[in-house]
Amino acid sequence: MNYLTIQVGRYAGQPLDDSSRRSIQLQSQSERQAASIEPGIPCAVVSNFYHAGEFWIASIPLDAVRSVYAQSFNFSKPKTRRGPDGPEILYDSRGIPLRSVSGLNHIQSRFMVREDRPVELFRPDDRSRTQPVHSITDFIYSLEAVGPVGVHFNFRDALSGNLFSAHRFLSTQEMVFERISVENQYVMETPPLPLDGAQQRGVLVGSLLRSHKAGSNERYYLYRYCGTNNCTSNPLQIVDGVVNYSLARRFGALLYRLPLNPRLYLRIRGLDTDPTVRNLVREEFELYLADPATRQRKRDHVRRKTREIRAMRAESRG
Repeated sequence: MNYLTIQVGRYAGQPLDDSSRRSIQLQSQSERQAASIEPGIPCAVVSNFYHAGEFWIASIPLDAVRSVYAQSFNFSKPKTRRGPDGPEILYDSRGIPLRSVSGLNHIQSRFMVREDRPVELFRPDDRSRTQPVHSITDFIYSLEAVGPVGVHFNFRDALSGNLFSAHRFLSTQEMVFERISVENQYVMETPPLPLDGAQQRGVLVGSLLRSHKAGSNERYYLYRYCGTNNCTSNPLQIVDGVVNYSLARRFGALLYRLPLNPRLYLRIRGLDTDPTVRNLVREEFELYLADPATRQRKRDHVRRKTREIRAMRAESRG
């Protein structure tokens, strides 16, 4: 497996684990032409789109978005109490675990495109691109921190810029596998954001351009007074770039740097159409999660990751 080498920071000289988390790269029309998204073009072709455990070349329709959603989940440890047989997790009225740090949330954007204009996925070595291997209509933009193999998100590295930013595009099904099947997260979703067609296209194009610009060398900062670069700041700033707010909401839109309350950030922008709605994504994907193939893939995934981490640690020691 090939890894990039980290050039700066605490982990300089160590391999960056980009085996599943990479920013997309726009593909140019020709070798002489720089990669870009010109106004009015119907689709963008990108590399590093992630689905079914692999990276693909994706042809993404830009004028076929039918809805955009905001998703979030809290990734701090569940609250527990002492029980007769050891620690017991505490749950709310919906059966969702209560979290130890209520303001530690990951947010991401979900795009759904028309059935007749799907995202088409091709293998990276397929130059003809006449017959897609997969066609999907549901995908995610998500900024995630990446470090060396075996190093996960932690406050020290997130605040110090020792991690790097992967502005990922992946299928919603793949997100469900990673976050819900493997990590047992509870991903919550808003109603569709009240955006018109031009704004929906603008959010998608802005997300693609942001990902392409970041590449693999952009450092992740959980918080900085200037230059915050985290999962919350980027999606909100992309939306802010295409929506015209009233004066009061412009002031409210200054709140975006910390992952404290994603729904509040949308509400003060006038983009949360019904704050009482808390759609639970795992309920939408119950059949996929219960499928024996998904369960087997989870087992294989956990075993493979465990072997990789052990091998990397053994190599670093010896």
